[in-house]
Amino acid sequence: MQALFSPAVTLMNRLRYNTKFLLIGAAVTVVMLVLLSSVYTTLNRDITTARDELAGLQMLKPINRMTQFMQQHRALSSGVLSGNEGMKDKRAAKEKEVIDAVAAADAALLPGLRESAAWKDIRQDWEAIRGQGLTWTQLESVKRHSGMLAKVLRFMVDVADESQLTLDPIMDTYYFMDTVVTKMPPMLEQMGITRARGIGALAKKELSPQLRIDLAAQVAQMSGALKAQNINLEKVVRFAPTLQGALSGPTKEFSEGAVKIFTLVRDDILGEKFETSAQDYFTLTTQEIDLGYKVMFDTLIPQFELQLTERIDHARKALMLEIGLAILVA
Repeated sequence: MQALFSPAVTLMNRLRYNTKFLLIGAAVTVVMLVLLSSVYTTLNRDITTARDELAGLQMLKPINRMTQFMQQHRALSSGVLSGNEGMKDKRAAKEKEVIDAVAAADAALLPGLRESAAWKDIRQDWEAIRGQGLTWTQLESVKRHSGMLAKVLRFMVDVADESQLTLDPIMDTYYFMDTVVTKMPPMLEQMGITRARGIGALAKKELSPQLRIDLAAQVAQMSGALKAQNINLEKVVRFAPTLQGALSGPTKEFSEGAVKIFTLVRDDILGEKFETSAQDYFTLTTQEIDLGYKVMFDTLIPQFELQLTERIDHARKALMLEIGLAILVA
């Protein structure tokens, strides 16, 4: 061991007193700078990721609103094409809302996403529905709307990928992301399809064998999606107990309303009683789907944003503390 340090000892013995301390200070400074650089890189990456995720949420908000209006337009189109003249004016008004929502979503997107083939395809589908929708059959209308909305759901995942939402590194915000991006929107879309198909069945007071199969399958899918969504939210609360008060009430209300819709479809439509009018069914299902979007816009996304903002603040404070300690030691 003595032989190992002998060159350093020899060097230090040849240096003057102040030069020795300058050399030691320089060595310590280099070590501190390396460690500080590593800490800065890690914390700054966390801050950048959280900022990108917040930007992704700002893009997803208008896309979700656009999706909500497109789903309503599908249901009203289904009613009109099934012979319900009372829905014609509502459909025309909803079409204007969709046009505005598409423009708002387009304006919120990053240039790369706005120019992507996926987004252009969605816009082309909407223009076709807008221009030709009333010339199609009820079944064709539901099919074309649903095809467009399936592309919208995939595009939401593209937005999440682009903004690093899908790479969220913290457990509680990861489950927020999973709920907002991959769980709740598909479930609300399944409810929207059930609304559109159910309106057609109630307006005609008949249920084809294929429609029976489709509706039964969708109710089963929605039940499974609802369970998966609630499991996600339970995990959010487990990792962030302070959020229980904000999440439990709205999500419980939505879950109970969804179960009532499932029961209505099973008893009245699949049971071929057809006691509910098409207009009342539209109102009931729309209230429940709108409640789902209200939970998303008023509870889930704001709480998600709050968690991300707190993560940024925590990382900034930790970074300032590390820099302060490094300066103090120096």
